Amino acid sequence: MQLTINIQYNQLKQEINNYMSSQQKEANELIIQALKAFFKTGQKAPLLSKEEISKIVENSQRIEGYEPVSKELELEVEAFMVKHNVKISD
Repeated sequence: MQLTINIQYNQLKQEINNYMSSQQKEANELIIQALKAFFKTGQKAPLLSKEEISKIVENSQRIEGYEPVSKELELEVEAFMVKHNVKISD
């Protein structure tokens, strides 16, 4: 949303411009700090471990009513992947 006001008093106009400019600078600085913090946490360590992700997915699927895959089917898929040289990257 944008608001346009015609102000005749130049000193007031300048003060408003300065205020708006300083507010925009503060907002930009906060965004930059947030982005830096976000990317720093990504460099230090993953937010979740593989085990945690696995548990979350398992829990989510259980809640949604999915049945866990049988060990037999897991072995079948694994054999298929080896046979056709299919690999999943980490």
